[in-house]
Amino acid sequence: MSTRSEHHTVPLSVLLKRELAIEKIERPEIVHGQASQSKKGEDFTLLKSECERVVGDGVSTYSVFGLFDGHNGSAAAIYTKENLLNNVLAAIPSDLNRDEWVAALPRALVAGFVKTDKDFQEKAQTSGTTVTFMIIEGWVLTVASVGDSRCTLESAEGDIFYLSADHRLECNEEERERIIASGGEVGRLNTGGGAEIGPLRCWPGGLCLSRSIGDMDIGEFIVPVPYVKQVKLSSTGGRVIISSDGVWDALSAETAYDCCRGMPVETAAAQIVKEAVQSKGLRDDTTCIVIDILPREKPSTALPPTKKQGKRMFKSMFRKKTSESSSHLDKEYNEPNVVEELFEEGSAMLSERLEAKYPICNMFKLFVCAVCQVEIQPREGISIYAGSSSRGKLRAWDGPFLCLSCQEKKEAMEGKRPSGERHSSGSD
Repeated sequence: MSTRSEHHTVPLSVLLKRELAIEKIERPEIVHGQASQSKKGEDFTLLKSECERVVGDGVSTYSVFGLFDGHNGSAAAIYTKENLLNNVLAAIPSDLNRDEWVAALPRALVAGFVKTDKDFQEKAQTSGTTVTFMIIEGWVLTVASVGDSRCTLESAEGDIFYLSADHRLECNEEERERIIASGGEVGRLNTGGGAEIGPLRCWPGGLCLSRSIGDMDIGEFIVPVPYVKQVKLSSTGGRVIISSDGVWDALSAETAYDCCRGMPVETAAAQIVKEAVQSKGLRDDTTCIVIDILPREKPSTALPPTKKQGKRMFKSMFRKKTSESSSHLDKEYNEPNVVEELFEEGSAMLSERLEAKYPICNMFKLFVCAVCQVEIQPREGISIYAGSSSRGKLRAWDGPFLCLSCQEKKEAMEGKRPSGERHSSGSD
């Protein structure tokens, strides 16, 4: 008869329950709601929670939220809603663990945005769309944006963070300079006799934005390369508002959060839209998505009201990492109640956004285009560094590589070749 051993076996079912309990404690609960009032019917949203992907022997979940504010028609917004996520996921290697997958998102988002724009322009339709696109994995939020819809975050402590960029020409001098250098013109609408009215626009075409998906009739210096910010929340969570310009033209971020404080997400989204329309009238499609990211032990109906603290500049609220560690998740201890910046980049240059200096060795495959993922025959791939002015640091034979079609797209966005016939659309 065997004697009792010092080591006791644990039933598999017990181990699985323990892992599930740990997973629930580590990962937040995500609840969302949306509301809109339509004038032109060109706003579209994407709300996908609990998406699954295989990680080793297990499954990891993530959530995706997108807002697409179309102009000059709805085709670009609809196409982007239906294809952007798949294009982003296709740019991420399938064998990454959880931390590597999150670290790969910023570059995959750039590739996915550019591929979506490139594919849509082949349809020869002239509509365009802004995009604000957020992926939540655990406590990490990754936001990519082109255009003037915005994504903001209020932490549970009452601090407000801006997670997207505003690509309106009126308020972005750097983008104005980039467009002019690439061959476009920037100015206000000329009514004749020298009188100029309205916001700054890009000509030809008259678009108020410097970045979008679509808008093939304006010129490829209107780029689909997104601004990307990635932050890690503290375990106290927070509330995210993603809204089209119909909201932000009427309300500040502080007003938007104050008007819906303590409300469940569906009620909060409806209240924000109501406040915006009451303030400015229904001048444009007005859409709002509210997402609460909550600790599992807290009720999921709404974030509790917080005692508002004095607002600091949002840049100073991030605990910046060094450049060596800013693009991946490490295991260091996170200070409580701190929103930590992991990645931020807004350059319109693909050679800067898809650089090979990256902690994941296999992020870019040698014979696959880094943007469209098409297989490239040996010696056919073109390095993203080809023609770069930084020849002291970069070598033209270093990857990642682009196919000929994506290289032509890259050169057109940088103003290095004509982007084809253009037509005036009068979009805004």
